[in-house]
Amino acid sequence: MAARQLINDPKNVVDEMLEGLTYSQAGLQKLDGYNVIVRSSLDKNKVNIISGGGSGHEPSHAGWVGPGMLSAAVAGPVFASPASISVLAAIMHVTGPGGCLVIVKNYTGDRLWFGLACEQAKAAGLNVELVVVGDDCALADRGLGIAGRRGVAGTCLVHKIAGAAAEAGASLSEVADAARAAAAAVGS
Repeated sequence: MAARQLINDPKNVVDEMLEGLTYSQAGLQKLDGYNVIVRSSLDKNKVNIISGGGSGHEPSHAGWVGPGMLSAAVAGPVFASPASISVLAAIMHVTGPGGCLVIVKNYTGDRLWFGLACEQAKAAGLNVELVVVGDDCALADRGLGIAGRRGVAGTCLVHKIAGAAAEAGASLSEVADAARAAAAAVGS
């Protein structure tokens, strides 16, 4: 009996996953030239929220794009952070007068590439804030400013709280404060 698998070719798995998601979910589209899923309709007068990370544990993050959650999700290669150029493309696409909140999990690559994209967006005059989630209770919080608690399952709750605040019309600073409070309170 021949082996069966759901993956056609490992080199195309991320592209095919994102393509399949856009076919199966109304209201989502892939940003041309990037592994970024965005909401088809965005209110740029409200805060828009971006997150993302390495692929391989779907439906995270693209599966969380929708009203009251994320405005866009940036997909990296399998178990690797997305490039800053993809993150910046997502920020540029969703950001309007309401601003953009970027929620990132506490992994070195994610912090580096999402952080760099946020700084580039700010240099271009966009109103962007970054929130880091480190909810992993398996690791002690050493408070040393070095790698510590990872962002894991609790990040989804931070997305939901920030998304609800943004959908209700809160300002960027209010949405960021709500996300920071949720990140500080959640543990996985």
